[in-house]
Amino acid sequence: MTTIRDVAAAAGVSITTVSHVLSGQGRIPQHTRARVLQVASDLGYRANVHAQQLVTRRSRTLAVQIANSVDATAGAVLVPNSEYFLQVLNGAAEAAAQRSYATILVPPDAGLDGLAAFGVDGVVLVDPRGDEPFFTGRWQRRPLVTIGRPISPAREVPAVVDNDLVGAGTQMVEHLWQQGYRRPALITTDTARSYTHDIATGYARTVRDRGAQPVIVEIGEPSTPEGAADALSGLLDRGDPPDAVVTSSEILALSVLHEAASRGIDVPGELGICSGVDSCSLRLTSPQITGMSVNPRQVGHAAATALMSLVENGIAQAKTIEVPARLHPRGSTARS
Repeated sequence: MTTIRDVAAAAGVSITTVSHVLSGQGRIPQHTRARVLQVASDLGYRANVHAQQLVTRRSRTLAVQIANSVDATAGAVLVPNSEYFLQVLNGAAEAAAQRSYATILVPPDAGLDGLAAFGVDGVVLVDPRGDEPFFTGRWQRRPLVTIGRPISPAREVPAVVDNDLVGAGTQMVEHLWQQGYRRPALITTDTARSYTHDIATGYARTVRDRGAQPVIVEIGEPSTPEGAADALSGLLDRGDPPDAVVTSSEILALSVLHEAASRGIDVPGELGICSGVDSCSLRLTSPQITGMSVNPRQVGHAAATALMSLVENGIAQAKTIEVPARLHPRGSTARS
């Protein structure tokens, strides 16, 4: 079994240096840290996590809380019915496991006292508004990384992981325009969250740039098929109904497609549909639905990595970490 002495000898450093690198202690040059970690990986070294906990006084446990779209009355619901959040959790758990951390998922109504009892080292907060308990004085000095920036009210966060969702809103409208659609509307949930706020901003700006009038329908959280159906019904009953609908999530896009089918509306001929979040479910419909890939697994991985950097070094590698997004055109917008 490979020991810390073997790692030190192979890396050409002291046992103390290896110990500091593996425990996140001390001021170790980045090139030395990288060499030690590479040697440890090559030799198959596995640290004694319990010993590390005793030395560092850390639990090596990260908490993840999803602030968005969870019905507060459904106490057992931890994750919204969305592939996006599952992939974020998978990415965070993968990054944590690579460095011998554990992850726990806490409900949206979990208090700070409960988290303190678990002794978590830090928290990844997904889709915050800015009024969550983590932004109070009781948590401000502890490691926190958010996926999406808090905007209502705006808060300072050590590290934020996000996509360019303003650009995503622009991409979707430009794609629809290229396919011949001229009256795209947007159906979205609460725009007090940065991801919906940014999609709406990109959508509205690009529609205006094209000389048209933005039409935005905001529905409550959590999103439901009934809410999306009512929103589409209201749009279609207008004197100038839209010829395309952009949605902020795949759940809304699926609901719009279902409602359009129930009304006998041809998709994509009479109505184009484009989702701001891609998922496997959008490829199981007829027609398949155009979606924006926001790489949620990469987002979760980046957030957990930034949080571990905060826990171990007191600073994040970057204040803002942007994960690329890309549009996947499919049959629901293939009008031309």
